[in-house]
Amino acid sequence: MTMLDKFLSFAKALPADQLESVEESLAALMESMSPKYDLTPAELAELEARMAEPDPEFSNLADITKIFGKPFRG
Repeated sequence: MTMLDKFLSFAKALPADQLESVEESLAALMESMSPKYDLTPAELAELEARMAEPDPEFSNLADITKIFGKPFRG
C-alpha cells in the first residue's frame, strides 16, 4: 500500500468536521506546487550566478534581525 493509499483510507475514515480541515490543508499544498510559483528562467540564471560567486557577500546579522524580527545564529 502506497502512502497515498494510506492517506486516502485515513481521510475517508475522518468525520466531516475533521475532513474539512484536511481538505483545506491538501488544497493549500496543491496550490503551493502550482507552476505559477516556479522560478522564471531569469530568476534561475540569477541564482546560478550568485551561487557561482567565489567571494559571496552576506547581510549582517543586525539587518537580518530587522527584516525577520529575530536573530539568526551567525
